[in-house]
Amino acid sequence: MKMTHPEEILVKVFRKFVEKGQITSVAQNFSGLINQTYFLSQIGSDGVLRKYVMQCMNRNVFKNLPQLMDNVFRVSQHMEQKSKSSADPDAERSFLNFLCTLEGNCYIDSEELGFWRMYRYIAHAVGRLEATTVKEAYSAGKGFGKFQCQLADMPPPRLYETLSRFHDTRNRYDILKDAASQDPHNRLTHCKDVLDNLLSLEDAALAVQKSHEAGRIPERVVHNDAKLSNVLLDEEDGRAVCIIDLDTCMPGLSLHDFGDLMRSICTNSAEDTQTPENIQIRFDMFEALVAGFLDGGDGFMLEEEKYLMPDAGITLTSEVAVRFLTDYLSGDVYFQTKYPEHNLVRARAQMTLAQKFVDSIDHLREIVSKTESDLAETGK
Repeated sequence: MKMTHPEEILVKVFRKFVEKGQITSVAQNFSGLINQTYFLSQIGSDGVLRKYVMQCMNRNVFKNLPQLMDNVFRVSQHMEQKSKSSADPDAERSFLNFLCTLEGNCYIDSEELGFWRMYRYIAHAVGRLEATTVKEAYSAGKGFGKFQCQLADMPPPRLYETLSRFHDTRNRYDILKDAASQDPHNRLTHCKDVLDNLLSLEDAALAVQKSHEAGRIPERVVHNDAKLSNVLLDEEDGRAVCIIDLDTCMPGLSLHDFGDLMRSICTNSAEDTQTPENIQIRFDMFEALVAGFLDGGDGFMLEEEKYLMPDAGITLTSEVAVRFLTDYLSGDVYFQTKYPEHNLVRARAQMTLAQKFVDSIDHLREIVSKTESDLAETGK
């Protein structure tokens, strides 16, 4: 497949970051949907072969790329400091090591070339799209738990809120209600049952936000796109090595990250399954995810946050369902769809999973409590 950017442009951009050395290979990673990502290898003046990841950022998606990169750079620098001050044997692989340009900037912003950044490739680590084993669920939880723990003492100033009200669940519901009342594409009759069910879930979905508003859980620096594919795993033993894709890092709640992991990992069905009646909770995956998150977090979570871990799954799953249904009612203007009813199918599936979490809330709390006790007994 032909690369999006000509090789001569890629070399020109690369030389803004690395002045000398022999470039040995250039290849594009076509799996990304937002940015264009390239892998470049070169032999340095010291004779060592090094590999880099270079990305052209999408100005249409991210409206303020300098603020985004300020967040990303500050997070990665803090992670570097925390990793190197620990006894972690994976310290050199546990953070994204961004390169500055020869002029000392952390990105290129050029009318001619575009907006680019570059970081060192993390060797002997792989990504997985889906968690198929409890070990992978544990590793995802541990990776993000450790990530949260290391950022818990990040100094001010506050990160930029690059996506305004991203996890404002109440606002997401208000936007849905407005879309339903206007019904610009006459679709309400096709989804009234999903709308009614989502509205019945609203109180449960707001539990996390209400706890924060009452001052019981704190704002933290969070990833905001927590899923297995954003954790690099060691290619030999599958342990979590590094959290990647930091573009959505900004102020938020720790439970938003845990809830996103719970939504995407602790189920037997795809996000857009067309047989929602077959959706079930994977309780074994939930137990492994909780264990990993608490183990990696090393005690950073408050008791209220731990109590609300099951509620976080309800919040994030309902919120995603609300966003899918809002987009369906609005004419499918945000999410990419593969067929006319795709957003409705997604909304129905996520609504069903959220209801499953509500129905099982007591059992989920028992799992959290038991897992916490087990970790305490083993000294973790």
